[in-house]
Amino acid sequence: MISNSRFFFVLSAVGAALGIGGVWLYPYFSYRLGGLFFIPYFIALIVLGVPLLMLEFSAGQHFNKNVVDLFASIRKWFSSIGWLMVFNAFIVMGYYAVALSWHIIYLFTSFGLQWKNDAEKYFFSKVLQVSGGFSGFTQFSLPVFIALILAWVIIFFYIRKGFESMKKWFLATFHVLIILMLFFLMYSLALDNALSGVYAALKPGFAGLFDLETWAASFSLAVVSLGLSFGIMHALARKCRSFAAENSFIIAVFELMAGLILGFIVFAVLGFLSMNNGIGADKLASNDFSFPFTVLAQALPLFYKPTLLSILFFALLSMFFILGTAALAYSITHVLVHKFKTKHTNAAIFVSGLGFLFGLAFIIKPGFYIMDIVSHFIFYNILIAILLEAAAIGWFFESEKISSYINQNSALKVGALWRLFIRYIIPLILLPLLLFRIKSDISANYGSYPLWALLVFGAGTVAIPVAAAFLMPRRIFDRR
Repeated sequence: MISNSRFFFVLSAVGAALGIGGVWLYPYFSYRLGGLFFIPYFIALIVLGVPLLMLEFSAGQHFNKNVVDLFASIRKWFSSIGWLMVFNAFIVMGYYAVALSWHIIYLFTSFGLQWKNDAEKYFFSKVLQVSGGFSGFTQFSLPVFIALILAWVIIFFYIRKGFESMKKWFLATFHVLIILMLFFLMYSLALDNALSGVYAALKPGFAGLFDLETWAASFSLAVVSLGLSFGIMHALARKCRSFAAENSFIIAVFELMAGLILGFIVFAVLGFLSMNNGIGADKLASNDFSFPFTVLAQALPLFYKPTLLSILFFALLSMFFILGTAALAYSITHVLVHKFKTKHTNAAIFVSGLGFLFGLAFIIKPGFYIMDIVSHFIFYNILIAILLEAAAIGWFFESEKISSYINQNSALKVGALWRLFIRYIIPLILLPLLLFRIKSDISANYGSYPLWALLVFGAGTVAIPVAAAFLMPRRIFDRR
């Protein structure tokens, strides 16, 4: 029988991974790279994701410290790795809360289906009120501003008592999330022409299995889909003192299943929409933040009981962002509480307030473009943090202690194999992945944005947190 501590740990970790992970990226990649994309993706989750989850779980349990002091225990200046994870969490938390605010707006505008005449124009002009380019930095969307306040009030209640409030709210949210996912799976598959859309996404393409781009996308998605490099898994692991190997496999399987279910839902809706609009599914598929509002929202007025189903649909989507934002906020408050001995409520107020202020950068007129650039370049921060983490544990710490700990506390005796992956195989995967992304970004002007915008909001997203993280050990904040 699974103990309560393990149950809530797995529940929280799965919720965090689903909330932060790129579950919405999976349907897009499955369509673009062939229906057999789930094979390389699953391999990437097992080869890359599971060993890294085991690393973060076992390190959190073994050291039993917040993520900053955890790395400082190996080498004092390694605390920079922990600080980088905190900064990564803060950046992603900031724009996830803004995305959550969009969903909150649509929960209200579902009454009357206010976007039904022109979903794209409504989203960009009425909700976001975006500018035509990088102008209007002093103007912002009032609806999103109000919704962002509400979003942070929600997140505050998730994190105000630390793991205790997280446990309670995650339990309720996760169950509703699963119910809504299964409901929309069944409903979407019953739509006219739904199977045509699903087939478009799942059409087997064996050639893709031998394409370098497919494998690069698989490992990239595996990196971002499990909530790694933010200090979340280290913090949650302190609540469950064993089962690092088994829990890692459970979370990877849940992530794959969620991606497959969402893939069925998305492309069933696209199949239905393509029939009604006379547009091919290939013209509708996208992977940016606007996709649910500009494309999927077009189908909602055509559903049975459209107002009710629209509310349920945006409630489902909002739960992913609630789980993700709350998990990221919890990882930051965990450091504040356990490193600086502050109260959970004070830490929650500080993180919520600072997160709200940071989110204002994404609700100004060019905020959507800034958010798009930041969310693209944060991938570098994640890769850098994971590489440093693997090097710190694998090469500068007696990793035999961690592998022995895994074997002692798991039914699966994979400690020796895990050590091989952390020391050699994972760096050999991540380094080419990093170089592949750099080459891709240099050869193609991402989003056709101005060079200065890519340097400020893109390169700045990478350089500033990394520099700040390595300056932190010289400051009073790093004294233990």
